[in-house]
Amino acid sequence: MKMLPTFCRILTLGCVVSAGLLSAPRLYAAPKENAVLEKVVFLGRHGVRSPTKSVDELRLMTGFNWPEWPVKPGEMTEHGEQALAAMVKAVRGRYVQQGFLSTQKCPSDSHAFVVWADGADHRTQRTGEIWAQNIAPSCGVVARWAEGKQNPIYNGLSVQGISTSDHMAVLKDFMTLSSRPMPPAVAAGLAHLQAWVAPGGCVLGHKSSECFRMPLSLEWKDGKPHLKGGVATAGMLAENFLLMQAEGFPAEDFGPEHADVEQAIQLVMPVHEYESRLLRRTPAYARVKNGFMAAAIRNFLMDRDVKNIPGVSTKTRMLVLAGHDSNQDAMMALFGLSWRFADQPDSTAPDTVMAFERWRRPNGRREFFVRIYHQSLNELRNAQEPDVKRNVITLVPRRGL
Repeated sequence: MKMLPTFCRILTLGCVVSAGLLSAPRLYAAPKENAVLEKVVFLGRHGVRSPTKSVDELRLMTGFNWPEWPVKPGEMTEHGEQALAAMVKAVRGRYVQQGFLSTQKCPSDSHAFVVWADGADHRTQRTGEIWAQNIAPSCGVVARWAEGKQNPIYNGLSVQGISTSDHMAVLKDFMTLSSRPMPPAVAAGLAHLQAWVAPGGCVLGHKSSECFRMPLSLEWKDGKPHLKGGVATAGMLAENFLLMQAEGFPAEDFGPEHADVEQAIQLVMPVHEYESRLLRRTPAYARVKNGFMAAAIRNFLMDRDVKNIPGVSTKTRMLVLAGHDSNQDAMMALFGLSWRFADQPDSTAPDTVMAFERWRRPNGRREFFVRIYHQSLNELRNAQEPDVKRNVITLVPRRGL
């Protein structure tokens, strides 16, 4: 725990960069020469999925003619699986280049590589399987997950309630952030989305589900907090348009924005990012939702006992967690990280990977980095491997390690 301040003094630039948003991946800290990569935790988001609400629900909410998807609500598509496989292959290539993975042989210990997926959703189960098949092919890596909805690694609230003090802390974070003026890019995105999806949505007042100016509130359901209001609805819809573009829907399915779909998505996605910052990226909520995950990552990198993930041992060198964008949001908050991409408006887009690395220098000093790998919107749409060496963002955790 005392290592990070010393490390930050050595790499001041890296610590400063990790505290703010990155406009390009050129500003980063890097391991010292001759350092050895000892351990990695990959936290990957699942691939392109359909909206979690049915098309009928979305049409009723907005009046917009949302297109049909080839899969049930919330399921990863075949195209999404192909794009995810391309992403994992690109990540594998990067770690082969660094000597962490081999093209010639597999580890002798069966616990060297562990893949643990969120079993609550089929899309994350498949994500785990795709990682297992592609990160170390021919090595017999198998994805595993807990049966049922209870999995503390991916959702601490599935196994325990929220205490009164945590409840108040979550509420305080929300009230602090929501009371601040809305960023201009978010306000512009909200107005653009209103004109795009439901131009007459506010005619009957702000209480209509079609009006994105409806006041934002924090609603508690079954003891769990949820955002409710115009920004929450609009953030979801903005992401749905991004998912449509990533899936390969034709321009005419985007209605009045068919002339320049990518530009329209760039304009409205700040609303989705803002929605995430209001709850999922707040420290208080991140602790109750994903504190177990942060502890598992920390303990694994520190050679301590890892709870709630079967198969992890002292011989494990690589741990893959197949989860959701909400898990990545929480790790941003708990490890003090933030980033953005120049070619992808969603900082936790489908297939995005956080790689928590532990390096050892010749003098024995350990160094910790977090790499962010992603696909551009075009690469997602075309299921292409990204150039992860060129586009990687490297950060130093400001806390948590």
